[in-house]
Amino acid sequence: MIDRHINLIGASNFRDLGGYETEDGMRLKYGVIYRSDNLSHLTDIDLKKINEIGIKTVCDLRSDNELDEFPSPFSGNSIPALKHIPIKTLGTKDLRELSTKDGVTSEEMAKEMQHHYILYVHQHKKKYRDFINLIAFGEIPLVFHCFAGKDRTGFGALLFLGLLGVKKEIIVEDYLLTNKFFKGPIVTEEWRDTASEKLKPLFEARVDYINAAFKEIYSTHETIEDFVIEELKLNSDTINILKSKILE
Repeated sequence: MIDRHINLIGASNFRDLGGYETEDGMRLKYGVIYRSDNLSHLTDIDLKKINEIGIKTVCDLRSDNELDEFPSPFSGNSIPALKHIPIKTLGTKDLRELSTKDGVTSEEMAKEMQHHYILYVHQHKKKYRDFINLIAFGEIPLVFHCFAGKDRTGFGALLFLGLLGVKKEIIVEDYLLTNKFFKGPIVTEEWRDTASEKLKPLFEARVDYINAAFKEIYSTHETIEDFVIEELKLNSDTINILKSKILE
């Protein structure tokens, strides 16, 4: 099995999306596009490793509030350069508030997460168009991330991999790798310790979650490419540029 994981001290879910095969026999290049959890806690050793693997662009999908709470070590003028595409969903503050509601159950939080994946299909279309355009026209190698590297990043990976022609089953397998690598949020120890059991539905990658997004897309579109063209308003020229840049 390919070892996709990049071992870092301050981020646990940093991994390479290279090597996945497409339905027409192509393959994603290694060392070009990575996905990760929050990069705010990277150490100097981590930053050196990121420079060694050649990352040129960091796409941060966290909201403005999340970026304020946990600043990125990168900026628009740094190497790698920060490209902030803020997507406001369940961020750190929201998770804490949800987990401390009186009487809230793990089942209720799981249902909320599943519903969120349906919302991804209908919300933030411009942001995800900007995300795909950044990969197609921006500098690579590139890493994109959110808070846990699971939800906003997971839906972004669904669109990216699906657009390149990777099978649904492989996209789901990649999504579930979060359960192998993500070590939990680096936030206040008190919140993490007291709420960890209850928060499992929020930090686990579950098949029901990503399948909810697939089902919603396939209810009106035959392929991910159809969805991206019709809903995100990306043209075929951009898609061809993306494929020529990423596939071999």
